[in-house]
Amino acid sequence: MGGLAIIFGMTIAYIVITTATGAWSAKYAKDTTSFMIAKNLMGPFIVGVLVMSEFVGAGSTLGTAQTAYSKGISAAWNLVTLGIGFSIYAFLLAPKFNALKEYTISGALGQTYGPATRMAVSGIMIYALTVVNVSMYTGGAATLSVLLGISIQTCVYIIGAATIFTVAAGGLRGVGISNLIHITFKYLGLVIAAGVAWKLVRATPAGLSVLPAGHFSPIGIGGSTVLAWTIANVGSVFCTQYVLQCICSLNDEQEARKASLVASLTIAPLGLLAAYIGMAARSLYPKINSVYALPVFLKSMSPWAAGIVTCSIVAATFVTIMACKLGATALLIKDFYIPLFKPSEKYQLAATRLVSILIGLAPVPFALYVPGLLKTVFFARALRTTIAVVVVFMFYLPTVGTRRSTFLGLLLGSVGVIVWFLLGDPWGIDDIYVGILVPAVVMLAPALVRKRGMVAAGESQRRVA
Repeated sequence: MGGLAIIFGMTIAYIVITTATGAWSAKYAKDTTSFMIAKNLMGPFIVGVLVMSEFVGAGSTLGTAQTAYSKGISAAWNLVTLGIGFSIYAFLLAPKFNALKEYTISGALGQTYGPATRMAVSGIMIYALTVVNVSMYTGGAATLSVLLGISIQTCVYIIGAATIFTVAAGGLRGVGISNLIHITFKYLGLVIAAGVAWKLVRATPAGLSVLPAGHFSPIGIGGSTVLAWTIANVGSVFCTQYVLQCICSLNDEQEARKASLVASLTIAPLGLLAAYIGMAARSLYPKINSVYALPVFLKSMSPWAAGIVTCSIVAATFVTIMACKLGATALLIKDFYIPLFKPSEKYQLAATRLVSILIGLAPVPFALYVPGLLKTVFFARALRTTIAVVVVFMFYLPTVGTRRSTFLGLLLGSVGVIVWFLLGDPWGIDDIYVGILVPAVVMLAPALVRKRGMVAAGESQRRVA
């Protein structure tokens, strides 16, 4: 009983302290711009840690351990491929986005492809971020319910209240400070859990040798799945709103590149730690539900260590939720509220805080009706990949795609991803491929038609001659 009281007390204290710390930054959010990008208040190392924090929520860490329980070490690709994505982003896109001085992904694309594309991108991104948040509310609440012995509904309200207060009060700087604490605990919790798992595995005669051979294969989860994850993660890094807001808070393109490389180097180890924990759980507890692959080790820890790991699970949930809320708020305010109502700066900041509260409340009614954590996360990333395709075209194929074809590509691509996901990915084709191919083909179509017309015209002239 004493042990449970310690864990419960540490967890509640952690939530209160991190929420208050983030809200303390309210004094720095004096207008909408400082609320959204916190210019010159954070250096490249801090920003690098923050941009990767958006991707290490419960769906990624608990989900990776859960998948590793069933599939093995290859589940680590879930986070390792994000490291690859940030490395590519560092050299291809981070400097370019920083140079644009535009803190919304929709605004950046709207400069090239017009207002219709801007609205489409904003709508897709807001929907994708909301899907992620519903998943995070659900997974975090379900896990906390088991760990703390309170109802799922109560846990949903706790998560909602804490994250809403931090975002609405502190803006990007408040979220940044809170997420630095959350990432620290995230690392610490995974290291403790992996250490306990390693100690228990060493104490058993067979160790990990009882696992199926496929658990040690780097592509045990399937080559097509690894490829789909890689594409989805690279695409989501390329066009995530929170990443862009953080990158735009830096002074120059060199700092933007440094921050992206920091993100790359700090995120990959988390995948390996989570995957090892899942494999160890499978060897030691082969009959448990895979969703408890990480929490099952709490019973083998001291109450204080278990309290830290429980706080790390809270951190995994909060870190993504706050990033998604902030990103969705930026899009709604800049692309819908300001153009429609044209408010003064005083009312802009008040409206921004109100919108962040509403966005925080929106997932609550849906939080109990979501499929598997990792699957839902990758569905949202597939939606964002449709935007990533347009980002690549804008910077590296600027003459390809018209305003109309870009808008249609985004619209058809996002609808295609949703339909394909709901159909269960027919014929084993992941919805991520739909998110890539549809917008690319639609954007390329006008150029191909023009080229074909030019070739036909040339042949006609030769015949006449």
